[in-house]
Amino acid sequence: MPAPRTERPVRIGYARKNAGKSPSVASLYRALAEAEAAAVHDGLPLRPKPVRIRRPEDPLTPEEIDLRERLQSQPHPNARIRG
Repeated sequence: MPAPRTERPVRIGYARKNAGKSPSVASLYRALAEAEAAAVHDGLPLRPKPVRIRRPEDPLTPEEIDLRERLQSQPHPNARIRG
């Protein structure tokens, strides 16, 4: 199971007796569960949206055509540096 992406890094608390040692599996799961709960509270999605991987021979959807046109009409980000 991939770790959820959060705005804040996942912090794992260490008890005094375990300071300097690797955290237990239970501690890791607890930290990940807390990070997921924080992500939900912040309005972030729990899992990334699945995408369809296009093959070069697949036709473009109307959304992809629109995105392509918008991206091609923008100036290149390095245009000022080059010229």
